[in-house]
Amino acid sequence: MRVFRVGHSPLPEAPSVREERFTIFAMVTLLIDMDGVLTKDKEFNPFDYAPTFIKNLKAKGIPFRIVSNNSTRPPSLIVEKLKEKGFDLEDGEFISPVAVLPDYLKDKGFRKIFVIGTPMLAEFLAKSGFEVKRDYEVDAVVVGQDKEIDFTKLKTAVSAVFLKGAKIVPVNLTRIVKDSDGLFFPGAGSVARLLVHATGYEEELPNLGKPSPQFIELALKGLPRDEVYLISDDIYTDLMGAKKVGLKTVFMTTGKYKREEIEKAGFKPDFVFDDLRDLERQLIGN
Repeated sequence: MRVFRVGHSPLPEAPSVREERFTIFAMVTLLIDMDGVLTKDKEFNPFDYAPTFIKNLKAKGIPFRIVSNNSTRPPSLIVEKLKEKGFDLEDGEFISPVAVLPDYLKDKGFRKIFVIGTPMLAEFLAKSGFEVKRDYEVDAVVVGQDKEIDFTKLKTAVSAVFLKGAKIVPVNLTRIVKDSDGLFFPGAGSVARLLVHATGYEEELPNLGKPSPQFIELALKGLPRDEVYLISDDIYTDLMGAKKVGLKTVFMTTGKYKREEIEKAGFKPDFVFDDLRDLERQLIGN
């Protein structure tokens, strides 16, 4: 596994910088999760300070990328939505696994696919040259976020894997997703593991999203790597994996997990913040 070298400043005694002010003086690169950090719901509505936070990063020349495991649509359409919500962004400043999905499928020789996911994801893959089918005779089952998943989709996917030997390709390995109403539903990773369990699938599931080394490599392309911080609300999918590849970890309590989850998870992030203003003041300074 590739390790991304970052700085070697000592960790704080407790997983919070409220007790001890810490300002970064070296050039840092920030990889910023979207859901639960910048946006508060599935309609891409931003937290109050989020557009200003991104604007300030640009004004201070701090390199960053917004990184998301969002599997509902291609990155260009998400950037479009974020711009509508007040974010000053260019296409290359947003990275998601959907962008690398077509290349992965082509490299594996998959041509016929069944999609558990949104119509936008299916349309994107069809435009990328794949035969998106509605039956089980396919090479691969692509699993993304799908709020309209039903018995028929699950039956088709299970049959494709069990009867035809189709490969399971989750767009990301996210376990759980917070919906706009504050309730939760299983992420693409959980649905993919359901298929694994049901079919006795023995191959390791690929990880196309954050924080896989391949995804981090794509996100950091052309950016400084001296000090790299992943800022996320997801302890399990994002921050635990980020620490394994050598990134600094910043846990935001604004999303799906609160501070109590740190102890439950047995994980110690480098920093914990309750809002973006606090993060900006403590990590970036004036």
